[in-house]
Amino acid sequence: MHVTKQSVREKLLKREPAHLDMCRGHAAVAFVISGAARPSLTLCVKAPHLRKHAGEVSLPGGKIELDDPSVVKAALRELDEETGLSLTENHCLGYLKPIESLHQLSVIPCVFWSDDLLVGAPKEQEIARVFTMPMTEFFEQTPTFDVSRHRSPEVWMPRWRYENEEIWGLTALIVRDFFQTVATDQTLLNRPSRL
Repeated sequence: MHVTKQSVREKLLKREPAHLDMCRGHAAVAFVISGAARPSLTLCVKAPHLRKHAGEVSLPGGKIELDDPSVVKAALRELDEETGLSLTENHCLGYLKPIESLHQLSVIPCVFWSDDLLVGAPKEQEIARVFTMPMTEFFEQTPTFDVSRHRSPEVWMPRWRYENEEIWGLTALIVRDFFQTVATDQTLLNRPSRL
């Protein structure tokens, strides 16, 4: 599967999935694809000293604040705070469906595209590393799957590996949802999704 700006834009939700008032206290993440020649996804590694999610790979993002005028603005703010990458609303192609975290946050992925490859760097103590992973890695690898017993109904959770990092949990579920939303290759959709 080849990821292009046009193919992604055509399949995404065009509007923020919920009114902002419904999103207060929830979260937005920036699903940033950059580099037209070899589209890659921006990912962060959480710092090892954190009480929750230490060392985990995540998408840049966090809780929507009271002064965030929109979900996309919240995602852009978090992207800048965590990685130093500055994009605008014009880079937003659309949205994936909200997904619930284990902490009962409704997480709204905002999908951004930059033709130029973006290389971020950690900008706050919660982030240990920022890296990009070529989108081709996700569908050229055969991910491993295990069952999350923390979700009801139980869900098959994919895991990918790249540069000694493991992409799993909520981040992997968002990545899988992205490919299930935009993929034309139906074999990708035949991977287990739940028991």
